[in-house]
Amino acid sequence: MLEFPDQFLWGSAVSGHQIDGGNKHSDWWHWELATDSQPLSGKAVDHWNRFEEDHELLEAMGHQAFRFGIEWARIEPRRGEFDPEAVEHYRRMLQSLRDRGIKICLTLHHWVLPQWVAEQNDWCNPDTVDQFLSYVEFVVQEFVAFPELWITLNEPMVAALAGNISGDFPPQRRSLKAFRQVTRNMLRAHAGAYRLIHQHCPGARVGLAMAYPYLQAWGSRGLAGWYERLAMRISKTVIFQAWDRSVHTGRFHPLFGRGAVNGLRGSIDFCGINYYFRVTPRFSWRRPRTGFLDLDAVPEGIDTNDFKWQIWPEGIRRTIEDVWARFKKPIFITENGIADKDDSKRGRYIVEHLRQIHQAQQNGIPVDGYFHWSFIDNFEWKEGFEMKFGLVEVDPDDENLTRHPRPSAKLYSRIIQNNGITA
Repeated sequence: MLEFPDQFLWGSAVSGHQIDGGNKHSDWWHWELATDSQPLSGKAVDHWNRFEEDHELLEAMGHQAFRFGIEWARIEPRRGEFDPEAVEHYRRMLQSLRDRGIKICLTLHHWVLPQWVAEQNDWCNPDTVDQFLSYVEFVVQEFVAFPELWITLNEPMVAALAGNISGDFPPQRRSLKAFRQVTRNMLRAHAGAYRLIHQHCPGARVGLAMAYPYLQAWGSRGLAGWYERLAMRISKTVIFQAWDRSVHTGRFHPLFGRGAVNGLRGSIDFCGINYYFRVTPRFSWRRPRTGFLDLDAVPEGIDTNDFKWQIWPEGIRRTIEDVWARFKKPIFITENGIADKDDSKRGRYIVEHLRQIHQAQQNGIPVDGYFHWSFIDNFEWKEGFEMKFGLVEVDPDDENLTRHPRPSAKLYSRIIQNNGITA
């Protein structure tokens, strides 16, 4: 028996745009309609109208906590105009969770912006910081009594890189200058949001949800191996270490520019870790477009998910150890999951990753909770509904969008009931 601490928090996670549907005033919605090759989120799994049904499922499955997101585009569809109907709808959603005894982890920003913000040059525009903080203050004043945990920004570096370096996400820029502007303004936005939440609720627990893929050089010999190791050091800095160092010190990492941010230093009460997979880039002359690295290389004997991402549970423990060494703050696993349409690997994935989390706890690191991604099948940003992350299955072609808990959902419920993994 691998027993977890008595106060360990078990739950699952989602994001608003990916499950709610109908986020019509957002930049993603407009971008989906304007891009021929981009899948449409449409009504997603219609959580916006079916939240009571979904919350009943959460309660029946024994989940103690739920991480979900407020959509800025719903709250403030036009600049300076807060939608009272959307506010009251969110209040009903929050109250519904509270009535069932389910604790709330509330995400304030999960990549998606109001269209009016996108039209003013999104996060490149310094005015966006003040506008975001106005939205945050409004949300905090309205809903401060509900959340147990707050997430200011979800995976800010993923959004910054995909939107401004690779050009995969809106606004599809390829500009180092824009990338630096975006990261600086998002750091300012986080610091301001942290201050506002504590101003209205001094005892709040506020954090970031950061993406931490485990990056490990392939291990080629000679110059190829040296190049792989160098590429990994640079990649770690760009993907998460530069942001983490900025938050830890209160000063921009040189990658982002120069200067300090008021209130940024140490502006987290806990560290949110989003962990899914390992990447082992291998030197290849055939891959000039990815820096002569085969990013999809998989060592022999390593299993993969439907995305062909490597399943490597040890990576979550190593990531926990690394983040703990950097911040010495309590840790929540804010996302961990697998794209597994057949549900043939999800149960083992959950158990093996929880075993590694348990080992980290045994080594003295305070990991206080686990949110599985995701509670229900959702709209994936570039893949539409093809990739299935949910503990609960939903067929988007089913006009009734019937919910079907998968076998892995029942396994996870038993783990929660036992507060650990039985033999």
